[in-house]
Amino acid sequence: MTKSICVVGAGVVGLTTAIVLASRYEVQIIADKFGADTDSVKATAVWHVYLVPETAEVLEWSSVTLQRLLDISRLYPESGVEIIRGVELFRSQRRHVPAWSHIPPEFAFLTDDELRRFNEPERALHGSISSLSNAPVKWGYRLKAPAAKMSSYLNWLVEQAEKRNVQFRRQHVERLADLSCQHEIVVNCTGLGAATLVNDEAFEPYKGQYFVVASNDGSPIEYIGDDDHPDGMAYVIPRGGEVMIGGSAEAGLNDLVETIKWSDVVARAGRYVPWVRHSASERPRQLVVGVRPVRPSGIRLEREMLETGTCVVHNYGHGGSGFSLSWGCANAVSALIG
Repeated sequence: MTKSICVVGAGVVGLTTAIVLASRYEVQIIADKFGADTDSVKATAVWHVYLVPETAEVLEWSSVTLQRLLDISRLYPESGVEIIRGVELFRSQRRHVPAWSHIPPEFAFLTDDELRRFNEPERALHGSISSLSNAPVKWGYRLKAPAAKMSSYLNWLVEQAEKRNVQFRRQHVERLADLSCQHEIVVNCTGLGAATLVNDEAFEPYKGQYFVVASNDGSPIEYIGDDDHPDGMAYVIPRGGEVMIGGSAEAGLNDLVETIKWSDVVARAGRYVPWVRHSASERPRQLVVGVRPVRPSGIRLEREMLETGTCVVHNYGHGGSGFSLSWGCANAVSALIG
């Protein structure tokens, strides 16, 4: 007899998990938020191992996911997944080889000449020469990896789930045990919601903010990230006909209050991309505020038996890497269910 499985949560992790499980089981997704109402739609969604411990399991999950995303970008252009190139800069971190550097199709450290160009004083803006000269870019790398426009990608995942006869139900779940009478197995993909749903006190939320501007003919085609900028995180990420300009990673904050200013973001990100200072500043923009489900002790991906006899598989706490780990974690959930 086919097992009845309920996946709680309809973000990128929940949808991906349901799709993988639907090849073997009857699956229903239960969530109180779908599509544009989920936290996943706010993700910048460039493949990266970010705000999660870089364990062997995490690297395996990220590798599986990257390969799947490469396939999706090639076979399903309507999915919103594309391959982009970019640069990551570092000022305070010690130079090291990232544990995941062997996974993406392209990875290379910046040359000395490239680093010098990023430290040129004339690139500075709004009087930031002094602060940047005291904290120069010391190293960085170039990367080629998948990225996704999350509104399109989430819609595509829903379509894939529906093709596999996954059922959807809008419902607020207060206790996983309440689902025991209807399902043999419950998969908990509730992200930050698990903090209250299962009383998990291991979360340390990271608030993130960025602006979205529509692309035009002169907009950048590669991304750049400077998390170590002394005046605050700076990045410019083009994807799916829009450009994300930010941003922030505010540890311990779990609110959606808008606090960053466009002028401050321009002063940081516009240093590297003149388009931000000129064309982008003249175009309509939207401020996005979200919270990353960071769990410093690591992703919770394990089985638990409830007193009702129902098996729960937890799959949450993906930090800033839900998009980047989703397919690998989904396969791991399937393996745990057996």
